[in-house]
This record gives sequence, structure tokens and C-alpha cells, in this order.
Amino acid sequence: MSKQAKVVLSLDYGTKKIGICVAETFTGQTKPLPVIKNNNSLFENLNRLHEDWRPNLILIGVPPKMTEDFMDGLIRTKNYFVKKLKIEVVEINEDFTTQGLNKDKKRHMKDSYSAELIFQDWFNNKDG
Repeated sequence: MSKQAKVVLSLDYGTKKIGICVAETFTGQTKPLPVIKNNNSLFENLNRLHEDWRPNLILIGVPPKMTEDFMDGLIRTKNYFVKKLKIEVVEINEDFTTQGLNKDKKRHMKDSYSAELIFQDWFNNKDG
């Protein structure tokens, strides 16, 4: 059985900003994308990402403890992907992703590099 490449958008979700990484499952290649703001334009920006990359799967990093605001926003975002865009969403434990970053990573892109680590953890543990 041959392995099929799938496009994955990995998100480091936050109440103020969201790190984004696009990846594919055949080689495991990743590309951190610019961080987007979690504001009134969120769903417009997520739709644009969907149109640009046509992902087969969304990974969303979730911390073990969430505030009510965080959880409400996360649920809305997850429902947007599942119900509106018809894309499967998988929640991934994001413990220590930010701490695992190389200190040399660009500060303004650190959330997207965290999203990259979320994908890499999933890919290495699930064989993509």
C-alpha cells in the first residue's frame, strides 16, 4: 500500500494570535506561515488559508489547562473547520512546544514555529 501525501495546517491556537504551519505527510516537510491575529478577521483569514493550501487535515495544539475564553474560541475555530469547511480537526497536546523552540527563531514567528513543532510531534508519533 502506498502512502499518500496530505496537506496539513497546524495551528498553535491562542486568544490573541495563532501560529500557522503548512506541512505535508509524505516527506514531513513544513513551512511556518505568518502569524495571524485572533480578532474579528479570524475566520476570513482562516478561509483564505483554506483556499490557498486546500488542507486535508487541521491540527490544533491545545494545552492541558484552558481558560473559559480560550476554550470558547477554540471550539468556535474547530467548528468553523469541521462544519463550514468540512475538514477533519485533530487536537494535539501542545505541552512544551514553545519551550522546545530554538532561541534563534524569529521572535515574531515563534507561534508559527510552535505550530511546526505540533505537526512534527504528530507526524513522528502517527507516521503522518
